[in-house]
Amino acid sequence: MTIGQERALTGLALAVSSALVGVPLATLVGTTTSVPFSELVRVLGRVDLPGLFAQVALLGVLATAWALAAAVPLAWLVSRTDVPGRAVVRGVAPLALAVPPYVLALAYVALMSPGGAAHRAFASWLGVALAAVPWPGVIFGTGGAAFVLGLSGAPSVFLLVHGALDRVNPSLEDAARGLGLGPLRVFAQVTVPLLRGPLIAGSLLVFLYACVDFGVVSLLRARTVTTVLFTYLSTGFAPHASAAIALLLVALLWVVLAAQDRAGRLGVGAATGRHGDAGIGALADQRGRRDARPVALGRLRPLAIIYVGVVTGLGVAVPVLTLTVLALSLGPTALARFWGAQGEYLLHTVQIGAATATLATGGGLALAFARGRGRVATLAIGASQVGYALPGTVLALAIVGLVPRWLPWVDGTAGEIVLAVAILTFTPAFQSCRTALDSVPRTLVDAARGLGETSLGAFRRITLPIAGPAMLSGWSLAFGLAARELAAMLIVRPPGYDTLAVRLWVHTTDVGPDPRAAAVALLLLVVLGATWAVALWFGRRGNLLA
Repeated sequence: MTIGQERALTGLALAVSSALVGVPLATLVGTTTSVPFSELVRVLGRVDLPGLFAQVALLGVLATAWALAAAVPLAWLVSRTDVPGRAVVRGVAPLALAVPPYVLALAYVALMSPGGAAHRAFASWLGVALAAVPWPGVIFGTGGAAFVLGLSGAPSVFLLVHGALDRVNPSLEDAARGLGLGPLRVFAQVTVPLLRGPLIAGSLLVFLYACVDFGVVSLLRARTVTTVLFTYLSTGFAPHASAAIALLLVALLWVVLAAQDRAGRLGVGAATGRHGDAGIGALADQRGRRDARPVALGRLRPLAIIYVGVVTGLGVAVPVLTLTVLALSLGPTALARFWGAQGEYLLHTVQIGAATATLATGGGLALAFARGRGRVATLAIGASQVGYALPGTVLALAIVGLVPRWLPWVDGTAGEIVLAVAILTFTPAFQSCRTALDSVPRTLVDAARGLGETSLGAFRRITLPIAGPAMLSGWSLAFGLAARELAAMLIVRPPGYDTLAVRLWVHTTDVGPDPRAAAVALLLLVVLGATWAVALWFGRRGNLLA
């Protein structure tokens, strides 16, 4: 590569990094400093920042505890023991990541809230009127939000720990069992210490997402930084104070990201990105599994079966069944008519997903080519991925301040949505492109160049056929992440330009579960499930070609 080409790639890395992270953050800084410091302090004094961030930390800790309690024993049972249904769990776990957390929240509101399905079923079983049976609203508040976010994060932790277990030599565990230790003591005293890195990384992953979530905490009425920012943006309250709060949240997230990166180096595997989206190819293929003999659970087998059934059921089966029953309460004819009326919103969802995925994948591919072209390019690439950790509300706040001033032709159009969501989806697209390019043998490219092919010709004839499936996997993943985005869509979308995620929000009320929200949620799950399945398929095909 010539010096000019290297400089061009470095410049490209800097430009992409600036667009993804630098410009939005600079906009927030500019908004914060647009008023005197004394005025900023006066307004922030009305917000109770210590209490607000303490609430965020509590939510993150509780959600992490739920995720670990669900995922770690499940990963060990599936990887190390003879519990039935292991293949089913391995197949369901990646697909469970396609379920947006706010859809889980909606399902559990419909199931567990006063007047919900569980309340009605209990009253019917007792043979009394619904009003005669008191029912606590435990699903609402910080505890309920932590439960749902823990369930949502559990598949990510499961995949991290399960993958690490498959790469850990089981000889130490075999030796411990030879000394007379039972399965539970071996797990607690031998296995868990071997998984320090993945456990810490997975914990920080769930904690990070709990800090940036908006949909779950809003539906379950938990007050956090993201809900406060959304309220301030909706009411036009003190933009400078909102920007300052957003910057404080970003600082917290960067600390968590730094700790996560360090944790990834402690042990087998590392977590990268938000909500387990580190590159679908890594999740799609589990080759190289050890051939060790599974641990016989003996008398613990029935308890293990119950545990596996409860965990997988709470995360997938129960929510889907609850939403299906609620949607069917509209009646078959009314439900079919309602779904038919969602065509416009489905089209908008596909448009935003396709445009965003194309932009994110194109930028990710260009940046992947810039890797290793100097220290500046490396730092720029690292900075560009921080945008994935930004909450949708924070990013929307930056976009709202940035676009009217610097990109007026985008203001008020769907392009504003694409710009915002592309920043959120760039990291998984880039990682997929990076993995795809790494799978191409350099000798083949050099041989093609030696035979007279140009750089473009070598890319078209050699690189693209080999790396194409993995890049398509990344494109599909970015599509799904864009289609499910809620917070940024609510803030920056043009009037009347709703996606399925927004319509779900519109049909969600405070008076009780709405069958229309459930119907939209099911339609969204079909779109996301199909997208995720395509991503997994291309991920496996990419690994086969590699």
